[in-house]
Amino acid sequence: MRRIILGLVGLAILAGGAWIAWWFIAANGQKAGLEFWLEQQRSRGWQAESAGIDATGFPGDVMLSVRDPKLADPKTGWSWQAPGVTAVTNPFSPTRIAVTWPGEQKLGLTDDQITLLTKSMTTLLDLRPGPSMELREAATAAQALVAKGRGGWTASADVLDVRLVERSEDLAPPNSYDLRGSAEALKLPKELISELDPTGLLKVRPKVDRVTLSGHAAFDDPIDRLAFEEGRLAVRAATIREAGFVWGDMKLVVRGAFKVDDQGYPNGDIQVEAEEWERLIELAISSGAIDDDLAETIRGAVKLVTAFSGGQDLSIPLGLSGGRVRIGPFAIADAPRLAPPR
Repeated sequence: MRRIILGLVGLAILAGGAWIAWWFIAANGQKAGLEFWLEQQRSRGWQAESAGIDATGFPGDVMLSVRDPKLADPKTGWSWQAPGVTAVTNPFSPTRIAVTWPGEQKLGLTDDQITLLTKSMTTLLDLRPGPSMELREAATAAQALVAKGRGGWTASADVLDVRLVERSEDLAPPNSYDLRGSAEALKLPKELISELDPTGLLKVRPKVDRVTLSGHAAFDDPIDRLAFEEGRLAVRAATIREAGFVWGDMKLVVRGAFKVDDQGYPNGDIQVEAEEWERLIELAISSGAIDDDLAETIRGAVKLVTAFSGGQDLSIPLGLSGGRVRIGPFAIADAPRLAPPR
């Protein structure tokens, strides 16, 4: 019996020692990997700095705390900084990462500096092991999100959820991803409301009740580390299960599918359902999205196609071809270019 007990004690000591060694190897390896990535970005001309990286969490998960991180790409003009960010992984699955963002972040764009405030914001990442770190799944959730611009504008959302999941190649082409996103109680900047409804006649509410997006898309390349660093991501096909919003009495839902041609334009069919569609057109005019001539063309085409239904509810197919958006035989607008020409 004494030998058995001593043997068990010896095994426990060996197991504990092995776990300690493994934990510190994993923690130091992740810290060194992040430091190496920052150095790589600096060699590319980025600003990529931090006040230090701490690895804690022993004996459980590895927790990397990055103090005062700063990232900036002078070529594109974007930047990001925060007082700190925390990433937690399990030593046995270091590419499954839980990121906790701070309550305040600063995002720099070419024409604005945005401060992001949140009650809570987390991201779960599942990356394929390897140097390119291809994305398998990403999910971000934020509560009480507020965005403040340098010019004084403010926007907010009670809840924001976004999820991106790699699709199996048995079900979809390579580099395909499923996307779901929603925002609840999206409050628009008052400056934007004044532009959309300068006279107040449209009675635009400052808060959009809900915005949703659900679908999947195929890209030229996988979403990976290089896509983030180089900003290259070209859509080649997409299916929109549902995209739209509910904004008081106004409602818009878009469904459909398209492929992107060699010139980078979508070819396919889209079904648009709208409530209070004439108010939506007025908003598009006042926002500058379309001009008066185009609005009249759209109104005429819509009224012709929906002559027998009447009312302010609309359900109409749109065709995408040859770089144009069409209602029946009528070309009503230019289609957006979604990818560079091949």
